[in-house]
Amino acid sequence: MEHVAKIVFKSPTALILHNGVASELGLHLQKLGVTKALLVTDTVIHDLGIAEMVMKEAKEKYGISFEVYKDVLPEPPVENVYSALKIFRDGGCNGVVGLGGGSSIDVAKAVAMLVTNEGTYEQFAGIDKVPKRCAPLVLMPTTSGTGSEVSVFSIMLVNGSKAGVVDQNISANIALVDPLLTLSVPKSVTAATGLDAFCHHLESFLSVNASPFCDAICLEGIRVISKYLRKAVADGSNEEARYWMSYASTIGGFVMNLTDGAAANHGLAFALGAKFHVGHGLANAVLLPYTFPVIGLAELEKVRRIGEAMGLHLEGYSDREALEAVSEAITSLVEDVGCLRPLHTFGATQDDLDDLVAETNTQTRVMNHSTYRLTSQEIREMFEKAL
Repeated sequence: MEHVAKIVFKSPTALILHNGVASELGLHLQKLGVTKALLVTDTVIHDLGIAEMVMKEAKEKYGISFEVYKDVLPEPPVENVYSALKIFRDGGCNGVVGLGGGSSIDVAKAVAMLVTNEGTYEQFAGIDKVPKRCAPLVLMPTTSGTGSEVSVFSIMLVNGSKAGVVDQNISANIALVDPLLTLSVPKSVTAATGLDAFCHHLESFLSVNASPFCDAICLEGIRVISKYLRKAVADGSNEEARYWMSYASTIGGFVMNLTDGAAANHGLAFALGAKFHVGHGLANAVLLPYTFPVIGLAELEKVRRIGEAMGLHLEGYSDREALEAVSEAITSLVEDVGCLRPLHTFGATQDDLDDLVAETNTQTRVMNHSTYRLTSQEIREMFEKAL
């Protein structure tokens, strides 16, 4: 009898994915009873006029008013949450909209959580610690990477280390995924966020929490990203590529709900991001060519399925030859979209290896998801090769 997996799908978020769906924001806020919303975003999205565009019809057609917090930082510190929460309270808001990449969306989730739950972000960090459902929450991604719009995670920097709230009670009421909002995303961000989505599928597929339900979605995500990421990076106005990358990213968020999050590569990436403030997607991308050949050793049969999803023909290959071929294909994908960068370009040196290993080992939630349990020495060797 095959292994019988426990399947728990924590996802009360409704999803609409369609070109132009951003124009429906006001309708959904109205249905949620929101009359004044805090829109959480970053300066880039604000200055591009995207924030005003999505608020315009909601204001004019549905009478929704807004306060705006536009100072979300990449790899956001928890202080962003408290600053945004103050604007929510001072402005008399009764709902939250997250607009942007994973950072803005994670801050929006945390704000909505603290509206209805007395306490601090730090007190709720961990798994299933949030007692009450968050305030009405609509999430609108402008990148194709984190899938945070449908996930139960909110990740912040707390005292220089990554901490996460993982709870169904912080998930959005509705995710409005409009691929047209991603058309203005620069090549470098498209590449890094796309590879982050790839890691979500790959790491969840190789997770101790994987299941047949999860596996099917993971292989679909790997297939789509392998086909469309290069196209989206090459021509950001390619609406077909943008649509399918949005799709792959969002189903990656659902996968993360099924597996309680990513695994080993994310653990190393969290450490790199915390120490050198490397963007989350890029941190995952630059480390993947070094982690996969090792973690794949525990799942040689699954490695073949990854390769097939990427379009490789592995008939006649031994297990080890298949692992090598898939590793090369993954490295080529990272390189082709411009993310194969040595860590020394971020300022890392040999002297930083001990700190990076130590920080990785604090990321027990994701590291323990990997079916290959990395030793400190193996982690050190990966960072050293990536230098």
